[in-house]
Amino acid sequence: MIKNSFSKSKYIEDLIIKPLKEWEEGNISEHDTEWWRLTDEVRRCKEMNIMDELHKQLIPFYEKYLYAEHMRGKGVGHLFEKFINDAAKLDSQFPTWAESNDLVVITESWADTLRSYDGSIFYYISVVRLLLEQGYDTDWRSLSEQLKTELHKAEVYSDYKTGELMCFLHGVAMLMNTLCSDDKKMENFNLLCDNWDFLKHFYSVMIRRIIGCRLPNFIAVANLVAQQPLYHQYIHLFYCALCYRQDTLGLKKKQLKSFEEKLVRIHNIMDETKPSDMLNKLCDTLFPEDFQRMLDEFRPETRDEIERERNKLRYEVGILTEQMTSMAEKLKDALEHSVPIADIEHQLLRLSPGAALDLCAKLTVMLSHNQAWMTSMPDIQEKILQKKEEQDRQMSELLLKISEKQPVNVNVGAGGTAQITERDIVNQPSGLLE
Repeated sequence: MIKNSFSKSKYIEDLIIKPLKEWEEGNISEHDTEWWRLTDEVRRCKEMNIMDELHKQLIPFYEKYLYAEHMRGKGVGHLFEKFINDAAKLDSQFPTWAESNDLVVITESWADTLRSYDGSIFYYISVVRLLLEQGYDTDWRSLSEQLKTELHKAEVYSDYKTGELMCFLHGVAMLMNTLCSDDKKMENFNLLCDNWDFLKHFYSVMIRRIIGCRLPNFIAVANLVAQQPLYHQYIHLFYCALCYRQDTLGLKKKQLKSFEEKLVRIHNIMDETKPSDMLNKLCDTLFPEDFQRMLDEFRPETRDEIERERNKLRYEVGILTEQMTSMAEKLKDALEHSVPIADIEHQLLRLSPGAALDLCAKLTVMLSHNQAWMTSMPDIQEKILQKKEEQDRQMSELLLKISEKQPVNVNVGAGGTAQITERDIVNQPSGLLE
């Protein structure tokens, strides 16, 4: 049984710290180090209630992992990383200690290391995952606002690797700043990680600076995304972002034709691919000020949406046709029951010109034997056409006034007037009556 602090310290030094230093100094390779034995010793320290002492002695190794120092000149060190993750999860003091470390400084350190040999961001992501799983907390709102401001400055985080890691950290800060449960936040974090290969290109367009790859311009980025079949289910999001940011991507005049060609190619891919909305809520969280507006303005209709709209129009046309046929039958019956043609003409002139002309055509077929109708029909059609010409003239004058920003008053009945806008005209409901 260990009875004093000195024996605790020596126990930990001999069985855990010395082997770590042997590996660190290169006296033994990573694969020859008995990492499983070290992890077992950490568990034993927890059982013996001496984790306080172990925590103190592990801090230098925690720091090496958090700041990517273990990778400098030594390679990745997967087995060391696994050991640190296992030890941190057993160390109840790790979360409190971790929060004393600045995430931005950690991220910059990792960027420096990964840039030196073009390493993958997923080594850095494993550090962030450990911190979040162990309850790391900070002022996420302030962090996200700080990163948002700095990421849009070309002179800040200007290299492709630092920019990528800072964008990822911005995404984490935005997710952690939501009102979701901790489980939902981690679910969204995993979604961010799993789709980062695509999302880094989406981020590039949104912040108007290429991150995560060494490509010369956004035409090359668009080409890369188009060539990756795994991205195609989300390519509509990338397309909308390109359209949304097109004027601010720094393209030269001679590049615009090539850029437009890439947009056409991506649009063709969209036509052939069923889109997924799995990233929509995530992207809306990452870019709350832009995402929904961007989709509303630039997302083309999918094939399913187009087909639904066609079916809706077919249904409405069918209903309208039935109404027109029913009305024509009623007018025919009225004429056959000696209702004056002048009354029929009055009813037709109450309708919109298009509907009135259609009814005239139907009545002419039904009443081809009715001499009175066949005699009056040309005059009625002429009056309908005159009404149409007058309406077209008034509409042209109205649109001209609106385009010139002139106030337009219209009669709304009972001596009242109201001003209208072009939107009022465009959104005017259609129907049989005027």
